[in-house]
Amino acid sequence: MARKENAGIQKILFPTDFSGASIHAAAYALLMAKTYKAKLYVLHVVDTSEEASGFYLPHLSYEKLDKELMESAAGMLDKFCSTRFKGYKNIEKRVLAGEPYKEILKVIKGIDIDLIVMGTFGKARIDRFFFGSTTERVMRKASCPIFVVPPPR
Repeated sequence: MARKENAGIQKILFPTDFSGASIHAAAYALLMAKTYKAKLYVLHVVDTSEEASGFYLPHLSYEKLDKELMESAAGMLDKFCSTRFKGYKNIEKRVLAGEPYKEILKVIKGIDIDLIVMGTFGKARIDRFFFGSTTERVMRKASCPIFVVPPPR
């Protein structure tokens, strides 16, 4: 899908895993949203891939965990947004379940996102060694620009 020239930035996606890197990147997402008067979509994906579920909670079923994980994640996202984006009204929060980079890519396409703001080096440091980071995967397949925020030094 071709992007419209001079359409501006109207929709910004900020995926978060609640890590320090994500907290640091939130300030940039808010700055960009205010600068462009854009709608800010804040997304958290509960990682329900077999690798993640089996690693963290090997004896519980997906069905039993899914509801509790989603409710807990929604609460965490509410708290994160009320702290990091306090006072910004043009915001939409979403909690999804699945493999993070795949869900992020679906949201990008589904909402026709203009810009993504993401932090690097979140929770999955070990996974990055084996699978590549979520940020790297999104960068390779996203259909819009990505503003990648490195961790604070």
